[in-house]
Amino acid sequence: MPMEEVRELKEALERVEGKIIAAANVYGAMNFAFWLVAMSLFFVIIGLAGAGPGVSVAYWGTAIILGIYVSIKLWERIERLAGPQGGSRVGALMIGLSWAVGSIIGWWVIPSMTNIGVNAGARLAVGFLTFIGVSLLGQWLVMGGGKGHYEMIPSFLFPLLVIPVAVNMEKGAMVWAGFVVAFSYGLTVLLYLYSAFKAIER
Repeated sequence: MPMEEVRELKEALERVEGKIIAAANVYGAMNFAFWLVAMSLFFVIIGLAGAGPGVSVAYWGTAIILGIYVSIKLWERIERLAGPQGGSRVGALMIGLSWAVGSIIGWWVIPSMTNIGVNAGARLAVGFLTFIGVSLLGQWLVMGGGKGHYEMIPSFLFPLLVIPVAVNMEKGAMVWAGFVVAFSYGLTVLLYLYSAFKAIER
């Protein structure tokens, strides 16, 4: 095969690879964008209906069920496009286990420890940040850790880093924690989209 044809074939394969990587990054961004929308809508609903426990349980119960379905579908697409990324059945089970561990620590263990936080609100915020940080850190490790998905790092790094601040907040700790998580998810979405554009331009 002439060198010219070899070079053209290589360039064509690189363009295809770039599009595949870009699509996988867009799906990753969509997953975090879903939860960003869910969190934002929750604050809108609180403003209209109040922050009663019944409203919160009903809302997040529905959001979690829908979010799990959306996440599974998106990561299945990523796996088909870019190869195994923790999206196999074993990978999905491990990711689910990560979120289960994060839930236990963040929503049960920490809230029950009265020596954490200056009050119950601060303790709840610490639990929420821990839940997000531990769960997503575990998911990132399952999906390869240092071998890829660097775009995910802000989603768990920022919530974990600000825990010492939340511990000492006397008022508005939970709302503040929600905005921290929203910021970290928004940054993750931007990084995924940036990576997608870089892949397309290869």
